[in-house]
Amino acid sequence: MATYYHPVTGVLLNHITVQRSNLGWLERETARLLRRDGLSQQQIAAKLGTNQGRVNEALADDDDDGEGSSGASGQASLF
Repeated sequence: MATYYHPVTGVLLNHITVQRSNLGWLERETARLLRRDGLSQQQIAAKLGTNQGRVNEALADDDDDGEGSSGASGQASLF
């Protein structure tokens, strides 16, 4: 990952090259594989260029077809 220094403070920063507002099937599968390899959700989010919430959703979708655990009604199932 490329780094650079902030011009005023001199703090070392990471250059963000990939930004994703959503995760497709392939990105979600990649998140699952990275988690299996022991990476934290924060690390996975940084690698995929997204936020931890989206990674959390991707990991929660592990048991279904990627539509989320809330079903069609938007309510989480108790069973």
